Amino acid sequence: MSGTVADRAACRLGLGLWLRRKANQSLTPWLGAVSREYHLPYAEVVVRSQRTRWGSCSRKGAVSLNKTLLFLPPELVRYVLVHELCHTVRHDHSPAFWTEVRRR
Repeated sequence: MSGTVADRAACRLGLGLWLRRKANQSLTPWLGAVSREYHLPYAEVVVRSQRTRWGSCSRKGAVSLNKTLLFLPPELVRYVLVHELCHTVRHDHSPAFWTEVRRR
């Protein structure tokens, strides 16, 4: 991508796309490794710009991860990955869900 750095909107868009691509390259394989480690399979993963969440998991097992996870310490990112993968077993935040998270 090239262009004038004076175009703030274009720079913002370009940086956002770059960050999303970098996050996808890092977070997708990491989620796969954690999934295999804990035997918590998921259907698909998508990296996006979420405004209020670090991640989410649909009832069909689609995990969405926030690209800004790249700015967190690795142990917090790993916690988010485990948390979202536990939603493939319990799709709520009930006591049973939190027991599942603690087990992992």
